[in-house]
Parts: sequence; structure tokens; C-alpha cells
Amino acid sequence: MSVQTVITLLGGLAFFLFGMRVMGEGLEQAAGPKLKHFLTLMTRNRVIAMLTGICVTAIIQSSGATTVMVVGFVNAQLLTLAQSVGVIMGANIGTTVTSLLLSIKFDPGPVFALIGILMIMVFGKKETVKQAGMVCMGLGVLFIGMDLMSESTEPLREWPVFLNLMQTVRNPFLGLLVGAAVTALLQSSSVSVGIVQVLAAGGLVSMEGALYLVLGAKIGSCTPSLLSMANSRVSAKRTAMVHLLFNVICAALFLTLDAFFPLARWAQELVPGSPKLCISFMHIATSVASTFVLLPFSNLLVKLACAIIPGQEEEERQAMKLQFYDERLLKTPALAAEQLHREVCRMGRETHDHLILALNALRTLDFSHEAEINDHEELADYLEEAITEGLVAVMPLELSEHESKRIAELFHVVTDLERISDHAMNLLGLAKERQLRNAKISEKADAELEELFGHAIKVLDSALEGLEEWDIPDSIMELIQQEEQNVDDMTEALRRKHIDRLKEHKCTPKAGVIFLETINNLERVADHAVNIAACAREDAMHAHA
Repeated sequence: MSVQTVITLLGGLAFFLFGMRVMGEGLEQAAGPKLKHFLTLMTRNRVIAMLTGICVTAIIQSSGATTVMVVGFVNAQLLTLAQSVGVIMGANIGTTVTSLLLSIKFDPGPVFALIGILMIMVFGKKETVKQAGMVCMGLGVLFIGMDLMSESTEPLREWPVFLNLMQTVRNPFLGLLVGAAVTALLQSSSVSVGIVQVLAAGGLVSMEGALYLVLGAKIGSCTPSLLSMANSRVSAKRTAMVHLLFNVICAALFLTLDAFFPLARWAQELVPGSPKLCISFMHIATSVASTFVLLPFSNLLVKLACAIIPGQEEEERQAMKLQFYDERLLKTPALAAEQLHREVCRMGRETHDHLILALNALRTLDFSHEAEINDHEELADYLEEAITEGLVAVMPLELSEHESKRIAELFHVVTDLERISDHAMNLLGLAKERQLRNAKISEKADAELEELFGHAIKVLDSALEGLEEWDIPDSIMELIQQEEQNVDDMTEALRRKHIDRLKEHKCTPKAGVIFLETINNLERVADHAVNIAACAREDAMHAHA
């Protein structure tokens, strides 16, 4: 076999892999905003979950990638383990679409590639047209890579080393091992099955061997989800295990049947004259049959996964950990952005609680919750860093214009929330100083502070409510701005009154410093709250534009 043949084979494989990637990314970008809708369908029943798995995998053309996403969804508490099983089974059917496309007899590669390039270069200003162009171009490059591989395999028919290797796949277990290893290396069962189709079309592998390689490819497709188990919740690890169990049982089932019945010969009789189409048929038939056999027993698969991976989910909240966002969600940027929004809302609730505890300490000089207040500050620092890292990771990905602007606004919101937490710590420090100095504040000054507390908290409550909904009506925004103006006006009035009390010796200087610092911190809290409301308002305006 010449060097030119090897280069052509590797070049064809490179085109094939690149085409798969471009086509998958184009389809995923077009469907990204709709993936949340698919998630809602998953919760209904097993059949709907299976259909959802088929659709999602048909879009991104990788059952491994779909399962990695599902593991991420379970880890982010978007799905339960039981809900994920049907999706995983459906993914095994959805991934067979590529093998069906590759069995087409005519050569549409150059046509698809040309149409795709024209759509991107000439009409690519519109996002949906550009995404459709990526799909067409990727499909075209995929077919071109397939043709190059087919041409390069012709000399292999006379190469003894390769012929001896292909003889080994007649052994069911060796065929299974080779199929799994190749798929694990290429990280795509669609690609490895495509290679098997090329080899079968060139007469380099028997149909029996092709069946074993296809079954092995199903097991190999579990590699990405197994790798994603690291640093995951127990339920997410069990989800990956369900994927492996399903494919191992599928392979065992058909190897057992093959020992008693000529499955490959039956497939050739049903689909004569086209080895590629025959392999596609076997790929589809084994996936569909195993899904319908095992779907009614999905609860048993869950129990088996639980037995293999023992342990219980932590019932208590893990504070120093993002609860909704998982980096595996980056495969679906729109969903990752939404989960980061949920994390920011969580940070908002934590910040609100932090401020209330600090204000209570200042009111009552009761420091029994000091440890909890310090924990809130530590959590605020952690969430600021972790959420910002997530926002940075999502920002360069393919998002709609509205989603990109939302990510930009969330950066500002996180900063404002962290600043409010800092002011809460300042208030705790002022409470300690008041106790240490025995600084007594008059009843009138206390009443004034209480009123200012109420206005500042009201601004923050309204802003956080708008943050949750990402929509602040004009009337609510006017109320927030009016309330914030009340805080500003009251702060200025309190400063003047305080100076008067100092002149009249009704207040001591040490109590006066604490009083002024307190109203300054509350004024800044209201300012940051208005900033948060403005971000949510700006995003809502983009959404309705």
C-alpha cells in the first residue's frame, strides 16, 4: 500500500470528521433555543422521553454527545435519573440517521458543499440562513470525505496484513472489541459505522463482521459519558452507567441471537445489493429493537445502576458549589446561559438574606448569627468567581443576539450583588463597633434608620423580583426609581438632621460616625439594587424589540 493511499485515506477521514462537526454545530445552533422545550417534554413519560432523545441526537448526530448533555442535565438537577433513561435509549436510535444518509447511491457531496458555501458567503447576514448553510456545507464535506475513503480502500483488498486483520472481526468478541475501541478513539459511533460501511462496500469486511463492529460501536459511544462522570453527583454518574448498561445488554442480546440465527444473512436478504444500506438497516434495527425491548424495564436499569454505583445524594444544600450550571451544558449554549441566570438569581436570594441578617444585627446588637453572616459573605465571593467563569465560557459561543446581551448584563448584576454583600459586612462591622464603643443612638435616630431600612429593602426586593422574571414593566420600574429617590432624599435629610443633633449635643460623635456610615451603606445598597433592575429592564427591552 503506497504512501499516497494512506494520505488519501487519512484525508478522507479528516473531511468526514470535519463535515460531521460542521453539520452538527449548524444544527445545534439552529435548535439550541428549542432544547429547553425538548427538556419539558422529557418529564411526561418514557415514550415521549425516547422520542426526545431521537430528535436531539438526530440534530447533533452523536449519541455520546447527547448522553453527556443528559448527564449534565441530571447533575444540574434539570432531570432526574428516571427521566433520563428514555432519552438515552432514544439517542441510540437518533444516531443511526447518518448511516442512512451515507447509504445513498448518488454523490451529492459537491452539490451540498456548494449550496452551503453560497448560503454562508452570499446570504449569511441572516443568522438562520448562515446556520442552514453550515448544515449543507457540513453534509457536503461529509460525503466528499466518504468518497475519498472509498477510493483509498481499493488497494487494501490486496494487502495481506489488512485482510488478516479483517478476518479477526469474524470472531464476535474481537469484532465487538475493535468496534468499541475505534468508536472510543473517534468519539462518534456515526463516524465508526460510516467507516464500516466503506469497508463493507469495498468487500473488505463480511456482513457478520460488520454486525459485530456496529454492536461494538454502540458500546464505544459510551466513552464520552463515562468520562463525564468525574466530579458529578451520584445520580449523574448513574445516568452514565445506564447508558453503558443499555448498550452492553443490547450487544449481548444480539450476539446471543446471532449464535442461533443467521442475522447478517437475513439482513442481506431484506436489503440486497447495497452493503451500505444493509449495514444502515442493521444499525437501525438493533437500536430500535433493543430500545423497545428494554424501555418497559427502564426502572430495572435504574436499580441496576444504583446497585453498581451505591451511595445517596446529599440532602443538604452544597453551598460552595454551583447548583444549576454545569460546564457540560456548554454543548447547548442557550441552556447554559439560562442556567447561569438561575445561578445569578440564587446569588440574589443569598445576598438578600445576607443583608437582612446584617441589618438585624445592627438593630438588635444580637450577634448569634454572625457565623451565618460570614458564611454568606464567603458564598458571595465564591459565587461571583464561579458564575463569572461560567459567563466567560458561554460568552464566545453561538448565542442569539438577545442571549448574548443577557450574558453581558449578568456580568454587571453579579458585580452589583457582590457589592451589596460587601455593604452587608460593613453593616455587621458597624454593629460590632457600636457595641464595642457603647455608642448609643437616640430613639428618633433609630426610628429614622428603621424607615430607611424599609425603603432600601423594598428597592432590593423589587429589583430581585425583576431579575427572576427578566422583565420589569414600566410601572414597576418607576416605583423602583421613586423608592430609590426616596432613599437618596431621606439620606440627605438624615445627614442634615444628624448635624443639627451634634450641634445641640443630642448625639455623641462616636455614635454619629456609626449613624452616618450606616445611612451611606444603605444608600449604596439601593443604588446597586437600581443597577440590577436596570439590567433586567434593558434585557426585557431587547427581548421585546
